[in-house]
Amino acid sequence: MKSYDEFVSAMSRTFTSRAGYSPDEASDIGIRIRVLAGELYNLQSNIQWLKQQVFPQTAQGEYLDYHAQLRGLQRKEAVKAKGTVYFSLTQNAVAKVEIPKGTIVSTTGSSPVSFETTEYCCIDEGKRAVSVSAVALEGGTSGNVISGSVTVIVTMTVENLSVTNMSGFQMGADAETDSALRVRIINSLKYIDNGTNIAYYKNLAKTISGVECVNVVPKRDGSNIVNIYICGREQKVSQPIVDEASQLISKQREINVDVRVKAAELCQCVIEISVKLADGYSINDVKLQLTEKIKELLSMYEVGQSLKSDALSDLLYHQEGILQYQILPASTGLTVKENEKIVLNSISLREAS
Repeated sequence: MKSYDEFVSAMSRTFTSRAGYSPDEASDIGIRIRVLAGELYNLQSNIQWLKQQVFPQTAQGEYLDYHAQLRGLQRKEAVKAKGTVYFSLTQNAVAKVEIPKGTIVSTTGSSPVSFETTEYCCIDEGKRAVSVSAVALEGGTSGNVISGSVTVIVTMTVENLSVTNMSGFQMGADAETDSALRVRIINSLKYIDNGTNIAYYKNLAKTISGVECVNVVPKRDGSNIVNIYICGREQKVSQPIVDEASQLISKQREINVDVRVKAAELCQCVIEISVKLADGYSINDVKLQLTEKIKELLSMYEVGQSLKSDALSDLLYHQEGILQYQILPASTGLTVKENEKIVLNSISLREAS
């Protein structure tokens, strides 16, 4: 792309060669050249942006959504986390305490996460506590809070009434990113499904929110049996997601085929590497950068896909600050089974002597 200054320079040279003198910046011609150069630069930028939206490899936002629609795909929306909250009094209730549907509770801290109850409940006279289901106000993984973190009642002011969550909230998932949707679009072009093959079942399963990684294993347990293992990028899927995927696929499966949808297990890999660092680099900084890169790499892996040494070596080779490296035999969990999704447990870097 040409810069604004390059447009001005090129137009000034052309004018000078034809008119025989250089235009002054403050002259009418000089001003016109700069105004026109600005418009040409804006036009060039718009054309460049348009070129990027033409192809799914570079399209972004709503234009990437249009490419997805051409392949029968749709961006997955954020999923709200679900769980149960526990309201309790310091002593038995002397009268019924009503807790209406839609009561807001939240975590503490500078960025609290809010939840609302999904049904009416009450603490009856003589009772002390009641539990009720709740859902996050906003979708996303931020709603997957740990047990004991929901402690604030926002919309009720009942004396001696407190709230907590005995177990963590689950099933929250972020909206599908451009990069994740782009992978699905490209895979739909690369692996054309025909209603009966592995690509068909894999693409079908990935239409369920919360399902990011899939492995389809046909005929392992019988000639007419297809096992489908599903998982999130770094977490197992809940049973309701398994049930939803199973119902969808059962309706659209082949005739005389028994489809069995199961939640994949997580395989926690431990990577140990001996490295020689360049001068000026600390092992902690390199470890931090490498950890993020490996997590990003593994997040794109499907269920049943093992981490090959050449893929790990490629990351190490291009990691700034590493001069030499060796993947140690103590590394574990790099090879997974057909029903396992590889995730990073820890990475250990040792400086070579």
